[in-house]
Amino acid sequence: MESFLLLLSVILLAGVWSARVGNRIGFPVLIGFVAIGILLGPGGLGISPKVPLSTAQSVGYIALILILFEGGLHTSAARIRNVWLPALSLATVGVLISAAVMACLAHYLLNLPFFPSALVGVAVSSTDAASVFSILGGQPLRRRLVDVLEVESGTNDPMAFFLTIVLIQWSTHGMGSFWHASFYVIGTFALQMLVGLVVGLITGYLGSLANQRIKLDTGGLYPTLTLAFALLSYAAAVLFHGSGFLSVYVASVVMGNRRLEHRYSIMRFHEGLSWTMHILMFVVLGLQMSPSRLFSIMLPGLGLAVGALFVARPVAVWLSTLRMGFKWREKLFMSWAGFRGAVPIVLVLTAILSPGYTPSTMLDAVFFVVIASTLVQGWTVKPLANRLDLFERSPSEGLLELVAIARENAIVTPIEIPGNSSFIDRKMVEIEFPENTLCYAIIRDNHVIVPRGATRLQAYDHLLVLSDRRHISDLRRLFNRELIGDPEFLP
Repeated sequence: MESFLLLLSVILLAGVWSARVGNRIGFPVLIGFVAIGILLGPGGLGISPKVPLSTAQSVGYIALILILFEGGLHTSAARIRNVWLPALSLATVGVLISAAVMACLAHYLLNLPFFPSALVGVAVSSTDAASVFSILGGQPLRRRLVDVLEVESGTNDPMAFFLTIVLIQWSTHGMGSFWHASFYVIGTFALQMLVGLVVGLITGYLGSLANQRIKLDTGGLYPTLTLAFALLSYAAAVLFHGSGFLSVYVASVVMGNRRLEHRYSIMRFHEGLSWTMHILMFVVLGLQMSPSRLFSIMLPGLGLAVGALFVARPVAVWLSTLRMGFKWREKLFMSWAGFRGAVPIVLVLTAILSPGYTPSTMLDAVFFVVIASTLVQGWTVKPLANRLDLFERSPSEGLLELVAIARENAIVTPIEIPGNSSFIDRKMVEIEFPENTLCYAIIRDNHVIVPRGATRLQAYDHLLVLSDRRHISDLRRLFNRELIGDPEFLP
């Protein structure tokens, strides 16, 4: 047990250090996590034993659930309404076009039969939510571009997983006649997407309702409550033969766009959990590989990576966004910003663990494509956006980022007005608050009052005063006879 905890701590510390260094030098942080896995694994220093493929697949599934949920919490409904058509087209038509192109390349370059080639094509055609959220999340790009790419990455995973399952069943059990196969594929697709959508809507609504109605004794339990609904949304959808990943994404969007108690704590909890799962997922996937295996697949792997970057993704983007109002610069950027990550590898692991015949070279080839494309795209996406003039001139920080800045110095001080206070019946405008200090709420008889200049204080009012922490002593001198509670940082 102690050895496992020591190894886990080393992995997490190395992952945090890798993320910090990667962000500073512009290196894709996800590649750093994979490098840690390769270094610690049997093909490197041999510190960590090789993780079974089934375990790696399970870690990948859990990580994708939590990463998708965190990404959906930050996605507003207005943003989805503005880009739903191009994002949905890229997530369905785009995946099909890209998968067809990559299947042909895999068949030619890897000399694989039809089904393994098709599985490789589907795997490398799905953009990865973890990669897109982490790489594009902090870039001041035009809002519509970021929205399209993020919503696409959150919705094309269900399509890729559906195609993978269909191909596995086709190779194992057959599909019968053309018409039987067509009806089966269309019917199964409709069922999975509809059930995933409905379960996600219901779970998201119930999750937000539970958050609002259940009064918990401590604020630390509210993030746990949302975590439970994240897992529930996936499990319930799969139980009813729906798309679990679509359900998770829809549930998180619904919850994120409704009122949430302790919203800031919930968001920060899931952000930290998402990054932790980033590290664990990519390190575990890195443990499956070794430099010698990557070197042996280098030539066909490079061919697949070039095909994915310069043929499959651009063709899919340009055809699936026809007449949708995108300029050629925007289409060029979307073609280049289709980041791949853990999803392709998890898809191939799903295929390898199935009863059907799946050559082991599939995993090596897909892994090489993911590493090569992420390296190239991660290093060049920002210069390309700058060259194409796609950055916003005056980007605004997100709400949570602004709150995070405020939390460094801003504090809230509770003040009670006793029955004999000299402040009773005085107007707020008559009270000379210290500099950088604001009374933003008065709690009176279990009701919240937003004070104005003419608001008069009453006995037993509770004031919530926001101030710079450097002015606490001035605030105490002003209210020297009142009951002043302990100052707290913003929650």
